[in-house]
Amino acid sequence: MSAYTAYVQRQQVRAQVWPILEYGTDNEPELRLANKGVGPALIRHVVITVDGNPAADWTTAVRNLFGKRVDRHGIYSYSQEMIGGRVLSAGEHLAMFTPHFGPSQQDLRAAFDQDRFRIGVEICYCSTLGDCWTLVSPAREPGRTNETRRCPASSAATFKQ
Repeated sequence: MSAYTAYVQRQQVRAQVWPILEYGTDNEPELRLANKGVGPALIRHVVITVDGNPAADWTTAVRNLFGKRVDRHGIYSYSQEMIGGRVLSAGEHLAMFTPHFGPSQQDLRAAFDQDRFRIGVEICYCSTLGDCWTLVSPAREPGRTNETRRCPASSAATFKQ
């Protein structure tokens, strides 16, 4: 009986700290991550893809999106927030990537409006109890969350910031 009671109590506590990450983009030119759960998300592993291919960092991702379409100095301008290794509190939203377009870059802005859907994410995160999930949101497909035993170790596909 006491083992069952402990199990039930663990399930109740687990529900009270359950993080739920969502990735998305809307009419603003940015890529967002939000914790819609009730507990903090400890982000352990991140993979960002363009057309299904891992990008090492945002500069690589933007080059894969736009190729040589840049300003006259060959520079893409953007802001980023650290994703991996951070804690996203319940209800917190994060602008992971925000491109900045100058007045002469309206064609690039329009391209990003279309091409942002070529970007996918895979984010492994854990609750404070050590339960882990992976948010998988491939390009142009609905996202899903899979429960996992633990997050993978860093690899060549791991997103570096």
